[in-house]
Amino acid sequence: MNYDKCTSGNVKTHTVDICARISHGAVPFCKNISPETWPSCHKCTASRFNCTWCIKNHRCSRYPLDDCLENDEFVAGQNSNGLSIPYRNGPEFCPRIGGSVTYIRVPSGSTEKITISGIHLRDYQMPVKCFFSIGSGKTVGARVIPYDTQNKLIECESVDFSYIQDSKIWNVPLKILWGSTHPKPLDNPKGMQVQMYKCEKMADSCGECLTQKPLYNCGWCSDEDACSIQRNCHNTANWLPSQSNCPNPQINKIYPLMGPREGGTLLTIEGRNLGKTYQDIVSNVDIDGIQCSPIRDDYVPSTKIVCITGAWTVDKGKKSGYVNVVVAEAFAARSPQTFTYVDPVIKSIDPKKGPKSGGTKVTLYGDYLDAGTEREVFFGSKDDDQYKCIIQSVNSMSLVCITPRVSKAGSPGKLLMQIDKQIVMTDMEFTYIKDPVISKVLRKTAIVSGGIMVDVDGEGFDNIKYPKMILYHQAKTYEGDCTVQSPSRLRCRSPMLDSSMMSSVKYEEGLSLNFGFILDNVMATQNLSRNATFGNFTIFQDPVFLKFENELKSYQKKNEYLTINGKNLNRIQAEDVSIRIGKEFCNGTFIMTEKLTCTPPKYQPPSRKGGKYPEVEVIIGSNFSQYIGQLKYDESEFPLPYEYIILIAVGGGVLVIAVIIVIIMYTMKAKKNDSMMKRMQIQMDNLELKVAKECKEAFAELQTDMTELTSDLYGQVAIPFWDYRTYCMRVLFPQETDIDHPVIKDLEVDYARRDSVEKGLKLFSQLINNKTFLLIFVRTLESHKHFTMRDRVNVASLISVALQTKMEYATDILKTLLAELIEKAVDGKNHPKLLLRRTESVAEKMLTNWFTFLLYKFLRECAGEPLFMLYSAMKSQVSKGPVDASTSEARYSLSEDKLIRQQIEYKLMTIYVQDMDQFTQSPHPVRVLDCDTISQVKEKILDAIYKNAPFSSRPIKDDVDLVLIDQSPPTAEWSSGYKGRLILQDDDSTTRVEGEYKRLNTLCHYKVPDGAYMTLVPKQPPSYNNLSLSSTEKSRFYVPEKFLPHHTRSPSFQRTVSPQSVHVDIVDNYGVKCYHLVKQHDNEANNQGDRGSKMVSEIYLTRLLATKGTLQQFVDDLFERIFSTAHRGTALPLAIKYMFDFLDDQALLHAIEPDIVHIWKSNSLPLRFWVNVIKNPNFVFDIYKSNIVDSCLSVAAQTFMDSCSMNEHRLGKDSPSSKLLYAKDIPKYKKWVERYYQDVKMMPAISDQDMTAMLTDESRQHLDEFNTTAALYELYKYVQKYSEDLFAALEEDEFAKKNRLTYKLEQVRMAMDAEVYC
Repeated sequence: MNYDKCTSGNVKTHTVDICARISHGAVPFCKNISPETWPSCHKCTASRFNCTWCIKNHRCSRYPLDDCLENDEFVAGQNSNGLSIPYRNGPEFCPRIGGSVTYIRVPSGSTEKITISGIHLRDYQMPVKCFFSIGSGKTVGARVIPYDTQNKLIECESVDFSYIQDSKIWNVPLKILWGSTHPKPLDNPKGMQVQMYKCEKMADSCGECLTQKPLYNCGWCSDEDACSIQRNCHNTANWLPSQSNCPNPQINKIYPLMGPREGGTLLTIEGRNLGKTYQDIVSNVDIDGIQCSPIRDDYVPSTKIVCITGAWTVDKGKKSGYVNVVVAEAFAARSPQTFTYVDPVIKSIDPKKGPKSGGTKVTLYGDYLDAGTEREVFFGSKDDDQYKCIIQSVNSMSLVCITPRVSKAGSPGKLLMQIDKQIVMTDMEFTYIKDPVISKVLRKTAIVSGGIMVDVDGEGFDNIKYPKMILYHQAKTYEGDCTVQSPSRLRCRSPMLDSSMMSSVKYEEGLSLNFGFILDNVMATQNLSRNATFGNFTIFQDPVFLKFENELKSYQKKNEYLTINGKNLNRIQAEDVSIRIGKEFCNGTFIMTEKLTCTPPKYQPPSRKGGKYPEVEVIIGSNFSQYIGQLKYDESEFPLPYEYIILIAVGGGVLVIAVIIVIIMYTMKAKKNDSMMKRMQIQMDNLELKVAKECKEAFAELQTDMTELTSDLYGQVAIPFWDYRTYCMRVLFPQETDIDHPVIKDLEVDYARRDSVEKGLKLFSQLINNKTFLLIFVRTLESHKHFTMRDRVNVASLISVALQTKMEYATDILKTLLAELIEKAVDGKNHPKLLLRRTESVAEKMLTNWFTFLLYKFLRECAGEPLFMLYSAMKSQVSKGPVDASTSEARYSLSEDKLIRQQIEYKLMTIYVQDMDQFTQSPHPVRVLDCDTISQVKEKILDAIYKNAPFSSRPIKDDVDLVLIDQSPPTAEWSSGYKGRLILQDDDSTTRVEGEYKRLNTLCHYKVPDGAYMTLVPKQPPSYNNLSLSSTEKSRFYVPEKFLPHHTRSPSFQRTVSPQSVHVDIVDNYGVKCYHLVKQHDNEANNQGDRGSKMVSEIYLTRLLATKGTLQQFVDDLFERIFSTAHRGTALPLAIKYMFDFLDDQALLHAIEPDIVHIWKSNSLPLRFWVNVIKNPNFVFDIYKSNIVDSCLSVAAQTFMDSCSMNEHRLGKDSPSSKLLYAKDIPKYKKWVERYYQDVKMMPAISDQDMTAMLTDESRQHLDEFNTTAALYELYKYVQKYSEDLFAALEEDEFAKKNRLTYKLEQVRMAMDAEVYC
């Protein structure tokens, strides 16, 4: 044996650094030994080195005689060589902790004495202690109990074992320490530890608890409904040990819920306490008596059973039943859902043929196609896998699979489908036909960005649904979409490539690539470049276009062409290029090597981004676009706006017509006498003056009114929104008063019957919340011939109110009813375009109510402001001119029917209104007209004083009197009655009577001067309707002599008294017609203020155009706000996106054309909700809507409806004026609508989770708005009325019979009709 040089380390640090090399295969020396390297006897003596363990010194040594105590005791290593000491070798002689287990298990919270086996303990190692690593560590004493010659038992003193962590187990390392001076750890070769555990954390259910390992001693404590050890259970008699079975098995879920009648479905049952072993449930699972055989390998004790369903062959049709599990033949559980046996049916297949190379996506349509668990589709024999169609997706009504490749085209293969054990046979066939063939590719060049149109000729393309073009470059492929133009023509878009691949390619040469076409799975067309006939496809660099200087270019119409400079243009074709200028396109694109030329639109198009000038953008194909700059058109040669040109043209046209009439009349009357000619000339002169004056006024009004109206409306501070309940009531029950309807009052039932009625309504509420019952209820009522349209509206609103706190369920009901309505419209006599147009069903009114509930927040935060501004603008504009109090006709109107077609002379006045209770304050200035009636003046005064107050909180004009006071500024004398005053009324003793007509009093009638002072006081009794003036005022106010009082001093207004000496004549109104500005007759002479003079009344239609121009901004603002998906951070309401997606899905399901879907969307939201709101802003705001404002709103609403229509409006001379008025605006609005629908469609779909959260929040916010019990009571009246039909319908429905709905409804009726005896 040869040794290299070895050195000993520092003994004080218990380190021996020995470098040893051993020759001839001898045992190596102990080297690099430290207490940390081999800290235990077992590791030291079991090493491959020549090492010895000193027991007393508690160290591993190469030279134990030198390193250890003289009287030390040694254990030689198993590879020790030449150590002449009388001790055995190997780790089995080390003093150590014995035992065969690694863990000593102790329940948390207990105090235990731990007993451990000690092997080869020496007497000098006494005493011993136990150390447990709990918290900062616990050390306790221990006693050693002799067991045999080699083994002893070490019994540790009691220790509290507990932990607060929320975990099932917690391991506690332990040490046995020996020696009193410097305790040393006894060897623990197996790493024995104490394992604390908590039974309550190991299991949540009884079944899981009892299936824990027996060594934990866990059982189920029934009192505390928790897993625990026996001593922790308060009542140990109710503690179930692990040998028991849980008495309360529970099934939480089963799936699938449907399977074929022949059985074979793998039915999964999940729950709690479903047995401990497979034997507990092996023969005890059934579906309403039909055996379901559990699978041993899939059984998870206590929580999961997978069984194979048996067959149901008793009769045809569906069979539903609950799943029953009996555990250990003692404890039973029933599933909350039913499992249904169904007969899957295949109704149609699309397409019915495809290439023999396979790859065709085939869609099967039918019923219950997703029933069961395993399914296969074959086109031919089911025993031959070459006919197996690979399933991609499946749902209840459709299944998509990919056809396989077959060896040859030939006769059609029968379609059959196997679902679990049931084979679904059909007479439908799928035919494999010859693969499509490509004969010619008409273009084989493109650019890197792709999107270039490539036409392909061949045959058999009409059988390919999803063709694609493909380019190959190195290991990558690039695909572009294709469309089938005809059986012999494909049109593809070239794929987009990575621009980096062109870095080393010269432009003139291009990059030559292999190419082909993906036609299902036809291999022959996937790489045409392998055929020399087709060659390769060449890709060139994208063209480069130079921007305009300073990104702005002037364009003069006389130059005709727009030129854009660029590079690399000779590889593209004219049909590839389009040049967009703003919102329009340039015409006649011509390409040269470095230039593009085209002819811009005749007039400067609007900017797409709202800028001053339109943007110029070059578009090549479908992927490449480059911004060039902006195009500035030369100034127009005719600076007048289009509206002004129309006004001048109309006025000129009318003038020309008038001149022609004059000439004709002059020719016909030429032979009449001179006096006749003079009268004729005078009349024509007057007519010309009228026409000229009217046109001039209309032109001036259009220029001035817009600015004045806008400045006036900015004074509006607050928008008087109705609260949620009032708003909903006005929409849901428009015929009812919003304070007396039962749904907002306490239930009105006799006290003696209240308990029984409330009990019955509680049961009825449960029925209404049953989807089957509610649908049958609605269908039954709608099918009854005496169920009127008014009843449909009322029932729909009552259902909406009853379900308002359960909006998620209400939405589900609405979708089901709408789906049925759509199916009827598609399959029935009615054209689908008429769907949702009229309220002919409960579903249509429920849809209106659904949007009413969910769009209230959107109205308040977004759309309400422009709607209120439009209403205010109309009201303000109408009030600027005369308004006939009798006919509601006005000078300023959007409606031809409500237009005053006379020249009414009037004067604008300002009156000052003083608050009599606070006369020291400054009076309110109010603008009025001298032709206003007294009621109209009172309305304007109330509008001015209560400008920002809701209408319902304002005084009513009929409850106050208007008092004219002295014109001089107010003083304290008013309160003393020293000044004169006059109560003004529409009809009093001074009213002028003209034959059978009586004209309402106006300010002009009373000769009220401009700047007069007035006040409003509470309505005076009839006896107070007197005229009291001082002698100095008689000359200023028109008062007939017979109405003057005989006293000389007017009493104080607070003490108004009508002296008995005042004589008042009262005119009998019987048979007398009242009018204001225009008399309602046709046959009398054409006097000022009459309805005659029909010949020239059309000249006043220019006022419609002036009014329209004034209100245009407000109409645009409202329409733009409604047809925007986002405005000032306000997101599109989820309800709109959700309902539009639902309509899109239904259209896809029934193969409905896009134009019809557009009409559905317009009928569902704009027509059913927005038109109603626009026509009736008083539903949303606390305002008063006059007749003339209502007619203007109707024109705006009609324009809104026309904007959503798909029909082209052909206008002519007989077209309504409302359509002519907005003829040029409607195309713009139509584009807004189309963009809005497209934007909504492109938005991400709303997840069910988000929609449910929104609906739940909506229900929570308005939980107490309505008395749902009263709504149920009103609905029950319809149950009583149609009870016979309803009970018959419930008896005929299978699900209703299974749910015992007839019995439950009978219970409701018994409770509601219960007699009460006092």
